[in-house]
Amino acid sequence: MLRLAWSNLMHRKIRSVLSVLGVAIAVTMLLVLVGLSQGTLNEVSRRMESVDAEILVRDKHFDLGSIAGGKLWEKEIPRIKAIQIDGQPAVRQVIPVFLGRIKLGGLSQNVFGIAPENFSVFAGSRKLLAGRVFTDVPQPDVENITNEPLELILDDRLSRATGLKVGDNMSYADQAAMIAGVVETGVAGRVFAPINRLRGVNGVAAQTAHMFFVKVRPGLTTDQMQILCERIEMATQRQASLVAQYGQVLAENFRNLTIFVTTVSIIALVICFLFILVTMYTIVLERGREIAILQSLGAPRAMILRQTLQESLLICSVGAIVGMMLAEAVRRMIEHWQPLMTVEMRAEWLLMAGFIGIMGGVAGALYPGWMALRHDPVEILSYE
Repeated sequence: MLRLAWSNLMHRKIRSVLSVLGVAIAVTMLLVLVGLSQGTLNEVSRRMESVDAEILVRDKHFDLGSIAGGKLWEKEIPRIKAIQIDGQPAVRQVIPVFLGRIKLGGLSQNVFGIAPENFSVFAGSRKLLAGRVFTDVPQPDVENITNEPLELILDDRLSRATGLKVGDNMSYADQAAMIAGVVETGVAGRVFAPINRLRGVNGVAAQTAHMFFVKVRPGLTTDQMQILCERIEMATQRQASLVAQYGQVLAENFRNLTIFVTTVSIIALVICFLFILVTMYTIVLERGREIAILQSLGAPRAMILRQTLQESLLICSVGAIVGMMLAEAVRRMIEHWQPLMTVEMRAEWLLMAGFIGIMGGVAGALYPGWMALRHDPVEILSYE
């Protein structure tokens, strides 16, 4: 029967190819949209979670994507350090981060302004591949900005994407800038700068920050760190969350993106379902005579239905495989032309896309199969 189904499909090659492409495009859209959205969010959350700190403090209205919202003041740091758990100081260090924006590699990048001595907290086990850590001035100075270029450290992925290397000159806003170092890929920010110099260049004279990373004393449990987050919020009226849970916070902030991707994927799959339904319905109408002959020769109803489903399964199986191959090709194209974008292709997503494509095809063949069973062989053959 499978051989017969394949022969039937080869009888109308162009229609079969178009049907396969319809399934393949739907599967490709599903995989690329999910892989691009989730891959980007996961890559950002992994980089943030690589910071050698346990708690992230920010203003409740601050948005990391647009760097919009309230700022923090360094004078709040003593209040955070004064918090105790079980009668002992719970905080070892509070690291302020001031953010700027720069366009590199075709995308807008956050510039992490940090103190030079805190760079190891963000680099962790990752090493400087070239250059050195930047230097800074004692405090932000808007009126007397030094003529020395603003020193930047890039991560290796951004360095390769832009072709920038240690010693290259560029500009940040109206200020001259220079690449002082290149660090291994995986650090929280793709661009780092000295915090006071970055404040001054952005016209901020006060010692403000957009985020605090908090290092807690060794030995605190997850429950105790949750309690510490609550006490930080009470003491500062800011939002505190565990760095390890940053992925959940990011997913919550980009919930609308997830809804959009899900909606588009569902629409693509519905179109795929309708495409298969129309194709199989047309096939059944065309083969009324053949179906009637099979029935007159004693073919059981289950055999007729099985043939229709097998043809649909062949179309959807080949379409799912072609869709996965197209999705991989699109992934490589995106990462070639936009090397800073991440498109994930997980095994479970491939299985899910294939399963949904095949099940959609089977569902689309049920009604045409039912129509085939309703054919009256005597009535159809009487017209021949």
